[in-house]
Amino acid sequence: MKLHNYTLKYLSIGIIVVLTVWVIIFYAFMTEEIYDNIDDGLKNTKSEIIKKAYENPAFIHHQYFGTSGFSISPLPPGEYPRKNEFSTEMLYMDFDDSEEPVRTLRTTFEDKNGDNFQLEIRTSTIEADDLLADFGLSVLVLYFMLVISIFLINYFILRKVWRSFYKLLNNIKYYTIGKKVVTDETVTPIQEFTDLQKEVNKMITTIEDTFEQQKTFVSNAAHESQTPLAIISNKLELLVEDDELNENQMLQIQSIHQSLRRLIRLNKSLLMLTKIENKQFVNFQDVNFNQVIGEIVEDFEDLFSYKSVSINIKQDDIPFVVNMDKGLSITLVQNLLKNALIHNVPSGEIEVEITKDYFTISNTSAFNTPLDENLIYNRFFRSSTNEQSTGLGLALVKTIIKVTDNISIKYHYDNMKHCFTIYRTGYKMS
Repeated sequence: MKLHNYTLKYLSIGIIVVLTVWVIIFYAFMTEEIYDNIDDGLKNTKSEIIKKAYENPAFIHHQYFGTSGFSISPLPPGEYPRKNEFSTEMLYMDFDDSEEPVRTLRTTFEDKNGDNFQLEIRTSTIEADDLLADFGLSVLVLYFMLVISIFLINYFILRKVWRSFYKLLNNIKYYTIGKKVVTDETVTPIQEFTDLQKEVNKMITTIEDTFEQQKTFVSNAAHESQTPLAIISNKLELLVEDDELNENQMLQIQSIHQSLRRLIRLNKSLLMLTKIENKQFVNFQDVNFNQVIGEIVEDFEDLFSYKSVSINIKQDDIPFVVNMDKGLSITLVQNLLKNALIHNVPSGEIEVEITKDYFTISNTSAFNTPLDENLIYNRFFRSSTNEQSTGLGLALVKTIIKVTDNISIKYHYDNMKHCFTIYRTGYKMS
């Protein structure tokens, strides 16, 4: 749930509860006031009737409701409470031919002769009830109008208040190393959001500076080390040709030369990674992967023969074409094929399947268990101790995928083979 919706939810609940309690109390108070006025009128009528009964005893004996609205009934001798009893009930009215609500006052009194009488006074409350109904309807309409208007006002105000926050959050969400947050889009009058934006920009600036320094260091280190590494490699090759070396020395020099070759490959891979991350490959064009894969497989034929690995290519009539840098496409395929070759077994197999939406490179392996997809793309991660592996091949592949928006990669283990699929972004893999 979004923050402004979460805030609006509890604010609305609080407002509805407060308004509901207020409406109930207000309506009950107004009802009480109306009936209190009616009761005051009944008590005033009672005083006038009892006063007339004292002045004119004959007045008592012929009052039995009718148009007068009250009745006087004699009571047997005894002690009677003189309190007023009020009640509301529905009575049939002849002149209206319907039942109407009436308010009744019942009490007792004693005339000047000491006789007891019961007095009942009735008054219609239909007008008061109609007034209460109209008043209740008005209050109900007002209640819903207040709730809706408060909800809408708060919704739009809160939405406007949080808009700057969501802009900043959106910038952070899509932030990647090398792409700074656009601060102009997150200008806000809210002090807290302004402070948050400043701190986020400070953090991003620090990250960017650190990343730039790291890229520069790696690039310079990889580039500057190429020349001495090449010189060392050449001198080792010349040293091997010396006839005065014994067998033990030759083996040691050969071991050094193998380690040096691995270091050279590692250096080239790091330099390539730095160039890709620095976005130095921007020559985008439509690349036909059917042709690229065919040419690279042809170049690798000697390596396949050396390791006794067979390769089978299956492709559709429609080629897999992607708009990207041609050099990166070659590096992508080379690293996937090298990975399939290095981690293969003697007399193993490599299968390449190419369709118009993807291509898959599968290989047999000594490790007949699925690989951890969360780790295989990490730099310097190696699933084996193979000295030919630098641990950067799949990291290079993943980096190329990241800088190429229209392709993705997926690993899966199927039929005792490790499979890497490069597919067009948006295509649903089965």
